Amino acid sequence: MLMQLIWKAGVVMFIAGFTVACQPEVSSPTPYPTYTPYPTYTPYPTYTPDPVAAQSRLPSAEIENLVWPTGARDDVIPFDEAADFIGEEVTVEGRIVRTHNSGSTVFLNFAPDFETFTAVIFSDDWVKFPTPPEKLFYGQLVRVAGVVELYEGAPEIIIREPWQIEVALTLGQPIVTTCDCAAITEAQAAPPENSPVVVATSATEADAFVPPGPATEEVAEAASSEQVIGWQEAAAYAGQTVTVEGHIVDTFNSGKVVFLNFAEDFRTTFKVAIFPDAWARFPGPPEDFYRDKTVRVTGQIKIYQNAPEIIVDQPDQIEILEN
Repeated sequence: MLMQLIWKAGVVMFIAGFTVACQPEVSSPTPYPTYTPYPTYTPYPTYTPDPVAAQSRLPSAEIENLVWPTGARDDVIPFDEAADFIGEEVTVEGRIVRTHNSGSTVFLNFAPDFETFTAVIFSDDWVKFPTPPEKLFYGQLVRVAGVVELYEGAPEIIIREPWQIEVALTLGQPIVTTCDCAAITEAQAAPPENSPVVVATSATEADAFVPPGPATEEVAEAASSEQVIGWQEAAAYAGQTVTVEGHIVDTFNSGKVVFLNFAEDFRTTFKVAIFPDAWARFPGPPEDFYRDKTVRVTGQIKIYQNAPEIIVDQPDQIEILEN
């Protein structure tokens, strides 16, 4: 009996081993082919402003004290990059350092060379602004919106409506809301007698006839007719163009700007600032020429680091009085 069981077990093991040996070899499964997506379209790179570089270009007023009426934006380009956007509609930011009214066109220049960028306002559109544009925007940090055009090798934007130009305000600075349009229209129709009307076809030609900047005879005449205030009152006239009178008690040349101080406490009181581009226009170094002089200074009062100042671009903005 035992032998039969052993024999049967041996037969079963033999059959099982034979069955396994005869099965075909099974290979590993073939992986499912992976999906290769169709290459996506990469659009032409858009302009991404460098916030650090943009802030380094901001003149005079502290960045944290600037208030843009339409709020913060991230699509604004510096004025010195406008030439890279010919034919495109953009918003350009910078300070207007010189202006000129040729009699038919107002030029708002963002750099002394007149070739970096200029905003242009034709005479038909002057009445849309509350005061003559060459005075209203001089020295202001602005944003200009429009199509960048190339004229005689220089980029420019033509301003046809006031909304195209936005002025940065400092904290506490009033906003001009009134318009003496009738006076502007009358001035356009009847320019002062014996005053030459030069029709300039470019900002470069305009500069050939009139010394750069708004401090021309027109501004000098305005100085004699405008209200004269004491330097102690200057802060109350922030944002306005006035004539300030006082005695310069101290001066300082930092290498980047000349300060004419009207009080020993120069950090919180009125001062005059003259930048290097203008130094050569004065009879001598401004820090020496005006020290200990009683003067009248005409220009727009701005608040910088909580103190009022006027930026002087031309010598005839400062009148020396008899001591």
